[in-house]
Amino acid sequence: MKILAITSQKGGVAKTTLATALAVAAEEDGKSVAVFDLDPQSSACFWSDQRKKELGEEKGALAVRDIQISRLAHYLDAMREAGADLVILDCPPVHRDIAHDAASHADLVLIPTKPEVFSIRATQATVQVAQSLGKKVSVVLTFCPTQGQEVQQTKAIITMQGASLAPVDMHQRKAYGRAQMQGLTPQEFEPDGKAAEEVRLLYTYISQQLDGVTDGNEAKTKSAKRA
Repeated sequence: MKILAITSQKGGVAKTTLATALAVAAEEDGKSVAVFDLDPQSSACFWSDQRKKELGEEKGALAVRDIQISRLAHYLDAMREAGADLVILDCPPVHRDIAHDAASHADLVLIPTKPEVFSIRATQATVQVAQSLGKKVSVVLTFCPTQGQEVQQTKAIITMQGASLAPVDMHQRKAYGRAQMQGLTPQEFEPDGKAAEEVRLLYTYISQQLDGVTDGNEAKTKSAKRA
């Protein structure tokens, strides 16, 4: 069983959006997957409730569980015994202790960040937490504008911090928010859209990282050209 922790000390960087979208992508890939919602705001659980209303109890039954950090190890053991392939930890912002404990269990720590100064500062702190635990860490840029120098500048700073960069940028697209409100993901809401393509490319990259592939070029994206 692989464990992916999605974390950042900055809120509003699309942690839950990525957690749910990647979980559905894994399920579509034939994986047994669960999302553990560690955030007191329970955004992933809210998404799951909306999903069941939209798709029905059976079709919308992706496993999303509200988990207290003190019980995380127990629930991970239970998922491992049940034969799960992937557990995604949706971590809260600010709570450094929760982020530390979640990262300690993870095979990969994924840090979403916006290409803006406050997110970059929070990213540096989160990278340091993951690195102090000896964990593999990747940063993915979210809410990227389609024009401007911010993205390239942010990538240069992240590279200096010693973190790997996901080879796909998640742009600011309406499909993400519209899908979330219905308990869906971009690849379900608009299967042929650019947001759906970004999610699929990110999932490919994450899968490779979890399987031990370290060359990000394996999942190069054309989304920047299409944006």
